[in-house]
Amino acid sequence: MSRINRNFVTAGISFALFILLLLSFKPSFMLPYVSRVGSHTSYSNILLEAIANGSFSVAATSPKHTSPFTFSRGHRIPPKIWQIMLPHPNRPVDAPSKAQSLTDTPSWLALNPGYGYVLIGQDEADDFISTHFSGDKRITKAWRHLKNPGVKSDLLRYLILFIEGGIYTDIDTEALQPIDLWIPKEFRDTTNVIVGIEWDQLDGGPWADIPHRLQFCQWTIAAAPGHPLFMKMAYHAIDSLERLAAEHGTAESFTDLELSSIEVMMSSGPASWTDILLKQLKEMDPNIKEVTDFSGLKPTGPRLTGDILILTIDGFGFGQVHSNSTNDGSVPETALLKHKFRGSWRDG
Repeated sequence: MSRINRNFVTAGISFALFILLLLSFKPSFMLPYVSRVGSHTSYSNILLEAIANGSFSVAATSPKHTSPFTFSRGHRIPPKIWQIMLPHPNRPVDAPSKAQSLTDTPSWLALNPGYGYVLIGQDEADDFISTHFSGDKRITKAWRHLKNPGVKSDLLRYLILFIEGGIYTDIDTEALQPIDLWIPKEFRDTTNVIVGIEWDQLDGGPWADIPHRLQFCQWTIAAAPGHPLFMKMAYHAIDSLERLAAEHGTAESFTDLELSSIEVMMSSGPASWTDILLKQLKEMDPNIKEVTDFSGLKPTGPRLTGDILILTIDGFGFGQVHSNSTNDGSVPETALLKHKFRGSWRDG
């Protein structure tokens, strides 16, 4: 056999092995969830179709922001920290960001050496949506036309955590404990999502405009990539926004949709996040009936339901004046971060 023929045979065998490898391989951001999310085609199915028709591209499907270190950290959460700073529509697009808005960011870097950090601005956000969701008209339309920075930030964090995983945290949060210590040892092999509690009514009365007796926060969320919870939440937010647009008479486009703070919280924010998260928890454990099943966790510690770890009130909600949150000037060992409620997305 000539050298040229041998080269062709070798290349053919190599290509066949490569295809077999691809067919048996599921990118890390999709494991272990390959079923349909609601009525929407799963990304694993899209990938398999792309392999079959020859349009698969590693560059197009691999995460763009890779972790700086790939050694095991003893848990499933990728070592990536995400923060979002989108421009307000009432300010010039090229207006510089306020450096003082990031005064708490160094705490995340100092406590988590080896973790990647990405601050997502408008250009990076647009590129992320274009790269990963160009085939989803509902998501791209919503992203292109929405003006409210709070809603856009909400939607973006869910999509980032689905694709990339890691830790999303608002820019007005201060880290208090290394992320590698967030999950109790007995839960590290099974936790894929970490969620904190924002409000727990306990035996008291309601608080502000919070509609639930217990509400989960989404100013900080940690997750392994690919969890269906986040696509369910993203589509739920878009469904809610479409209903609001119809009510406001702007159904053809989100461009002219003006939302109140309450409407933001009820459509894409913590109120709707609590609704969707509760549904997911019920699917994982039929014994879960109400959101108040997670009330009063402080004495017993975090609770793992399915693969979702629910922290006590002090986990992500330390320092508040309600919900039995520690607020006496001390910092309990269970406090992982402090949210400072600057609410920059409301600024005009």
